[in-house]
Amino acid sequence: MNTVKHVLLKGNEKFLDHPKSIALFGKLYWRKSNKKLNVGDIVYLFMSGKGHFQIRYKLEVTNTSIARHDKICWHVPFKPDEDCFEFTPLSDMYEGEELGYEQLEMIGISRHIQYCILTKEQTVYIDQYF
Repeated sequence: MNTVKHVLLKGNEKFLDHPKSIALFGKLYWRKSNKKLNVGDIVYLFMSGKGHFQIRYKLEVTNTSIARHDKICWHVPFKPDEDCFEFTPLSDMYEGEELGYEQLEMIGISRHIQYCILTKEQTVYIDQYF
C-alpha cells in the first residue's frame, strides 16, 4: 500500500502562467525530472514571479504519464513533453499572505529548495490555509 506524499514544488512564472493553465484546462502539467510522485499525492505549488512568491495552490496528482497540453500558457519557447505529471487543483488559488518565504522558513522549509517532501507538521501548517 502506498502512502500519500505531500510535496512542495516551486514554479517560476517567468516560464509558464500557472493560473492560466488551471483556468483553461482545469489542470497543471509538470515535467517529471527526478520526481517520484504517484496518483493521489498532494502537491503544494509555490509560485515565484508576478508578485506571488508564496504557495498558491494545493493540487492532487491525477496522472503520472500524460502529454502536456499547455503550450498557450508558456512565456518562453514551448518544449513538448509526452510524459508529464498532471495535477488537478483541490481548491481555489490561495490569495492570502501567510505562505511566503518567511513563514515557510519558520516551519523548516528553505527558500532555496525547489522540491521537497513535507513533514506532517509542515503539511498541517500549510493545510490550514486551504
